Amino acid sequence: MKKLFLLALTLSVVCGCQRFNIGPKGEGEYVIGSATVEYKANAISAMKKEAFRKAQYDALERAVRVFLSSSTLMEYPDAVKKDILGKQDNYIRNAYVKTAYRKGDSYYMEVRTMVLVSDLSLKMKTIQDSSYIKKTNILVASRESVGGQVTMDQRCRQGIYKKLKGYPYALFDGGNLSQNNLDDNTSVVDKAKKDGARFVIIADASADQLEGATQFAANFTTMRAKVNLKVVAASNYQLVAEAAESFSGLDAVQDIAVQKALTGACENAAGQVAEQIMNAVNSAKTFKFTVNDVKTIERLEKLQTILRTLPEVEEFSLTKYNNSNATFDVQANVKSSEEFSAKIIRKYYANFGIQSVGADYVEMQFL
Repeated sequence: MKKLFLLALTLSVVCGCQRFNIGPKGEGEYVIGSATVEYKANAISAMKKEAFRKAQYDALERAVRVFLSSSTLMEYPDAVKKDILGKQDNYIRNAYVKTAYRKGDSYYMEVRTMVLVSDLSLKMKTIQDSSYIKKTNILVASRESVGGQVTMDQRCRQGIYKKLKGYPYALFDGGNLSQNNLDDNTSVVDKAKKDGARFVIIADASADQLEGATQFAANFTTMRAKVNLKVVAASNYQLVAEAAESFSGLDAVQDIAVQKALTGACENAAGQVAEQIMNAVNSAKTFKFTVNDVKTIERLEKLQTILRTLPEVEEFSLTKYNNSNATFDVQANVKSSEEFSAKIIRKYYANFGIQSVGADYVEMQFL
């Protein structure tokens, strides 16, 4: 009788788990999140609650990233901050501590949290279809000099931002470049790709005082700026566009004259390459890429890493993830969907099996 009771109890627990959709085939998937907080010997309970809460948030944030971006996330849209990350209880359920221990003056905790990926996927779709407009990420970096002396100013980049702000590009500051970066931009492009940029704008700008200009404006300084600007695709290091411009700035204050000259030259150069960037964005073939049996967020991240390493892939975004099946919008420099599927199988044959291929879609199984 006792054995029958234990058997019945076991079956009820199993059925209960199925009703709550726990596991990769349900509405939620377990994601590992971690947090480090200050160790508080006089408030152990509160410290653990703080670490637990932050680790849950980290798990949700990790899941959000795979829906938001094809690469390392550079910036969260406001709607994501407000409606998802700001309301984390709506998207997480049961969780338990995987490991926790003190590290000197800190306390570290890993928590296995169930994230409601189906709800998260639907919410992300709503955000992307309404307030969030997907833009092409572009990293902007420059080397600027005045009178032969390298400066740390951003006057050239300001001109580029001003010109391109009306285009569907998300521009990010790539910082100041060295001469080595200009001679060999591989490291700059690698960093840009890692950070989620599709293109890199590299500007080499200089400004010098225009000799003889003071004869008609004795109290003013005239600066003449020159810029060589090029746009490189992060996926394959190919030159997308280039421009060379010059511009003069006149002002009673030399620093303002420098700013006018550098900003104007770089703004004009950016105007020359804007449409070429747009053409490069639209030149890649776009199709649906569905992968079945992904099963976990970890495997989904691995799948995105595989897409990211293919040089033919210009951009991709996760548009749907439900019942362990992921669907991406993919832009790739290939002639057909068949060519894309062949390249994946050739390089990652151990990970995928082809299920079907059409003119504008590829469906595979993640093995």
